[in-house]
Amino acid sequence: MQAFWENDSRRLQVFIMSANQFVHKALDILANAANTRKLEKRRAKAYFEEILHIILFYGQINHPKVDPEEILQENNHQLSEMYSDVFEMCRTHIPKRPPFTVLLDAIVEIVGTRHEDNVLPCLLLTINDMEVPNDNKLCRNIFVSTVINLCYFYDEHMRSRTHNYFGASVSYRGARQKKIMIDILCCYTWHRDISWAVCVANHYEQNAFTFPPHVRSMAFNIYTHGQSTQAKQRVESLLASFRDYPVPRFLKIAEQVGSLVPRAPCGRCFKMFPNIQFYPSHREPAFWEHGNCAECESLSQLLSSHEQIVTKLHRDHFQIGRDELINTKNRRLQQNLQLLKFRIRGVVPF
Repeated sequence: MQAFWENDSRRLQVFIMSANQFVHKALDILANAANTRKLEKRRAKAYFEEILHIILFYGQINHPKVDPEEILQENNHQLSEMYSDVFEMCRTHIPKRPPFTVLLDAIVEIVGTRHEDNVLPCLLLTINDMEVPNDNKLCRNIFVSTVINLCYFYDEHMRSRTHNYFGASVSYRGARQKKIMIDILCCYTWHRDISWAVCVANHYEQNAFTFPPHVRSMAFNIYTHGQSTQAKQRVESLLASFRDYPVPRFLKIAEQVGSLVPRAPCGRCFKMFPNIQFYPSHREPAFWEHGNCAECESLSQLLSSHEQIVTKLHRDHFQIGRDELINTKNRRLQQNLQLLKFRIRGVVPF
């Protein structure tokens, strides 16, 4: 029993340290970007408000509940005065996406390009500064995603490609809390076709549609600074397997960036998106729910930005029932929030 309470207390401490570190690191990044004019001040403020709301909301649905003053500690008074509406809404309004996804979007805007050689190193520098102490060692911040994905569409007729669109896996360790975020993303955030694909795979173990040819997707495991040796070993092992062949682009990225290691998509992603060109192309076993993967977020951004791709989706299954499936997700969302004693009044307007 003593060990149980010690583990429970340690998990709570890691939650609080991770939340505090994420908020203040995000504040530093966004304030610096605004001061150096890499980001408009109103944009920096909007990104921070969203991140702050999500972290404080997570405190409200944590078990046990963690109030804002416990998360923010000595900076609580200053932030509560500046963002009083956020402090009120975190207790009544649900967010639209995880904090790491918001930070990823901010970094893409700050960098000013969607090229992976620029975005990914900047992202890693940010992640390394977010590690938290646990048992005399540094561990991953629980709000930092474990996988990042990029995708793009190559138009063979025009001989051109879209920009990269980035996404991250859902970051949270609590099973019920992770389901809450997946349901929020399906009901309120993702492109309607990605939400539909997740629902169809969940309920029928089939794909809802197929993409047009030449949508390409690359995923990477994110290793923090404390995991650099493990990351290096994995990259070297992958490179050795291509000793007699040209090194693929996704492995060159891993060589350059270091702590991002190529990851094959899981079986669930193959089920939902069967004709996407994944790199690497083999599949990994999945032990999580449909919608948890980084691929969903990046593909949603691709569709939201390119309506011409949406018109080329081949929908040959489940033409009826989209609203019913989304409503099922919404009902589960409401039930889980109720079980965690969160009284929802709405969705955040930002």
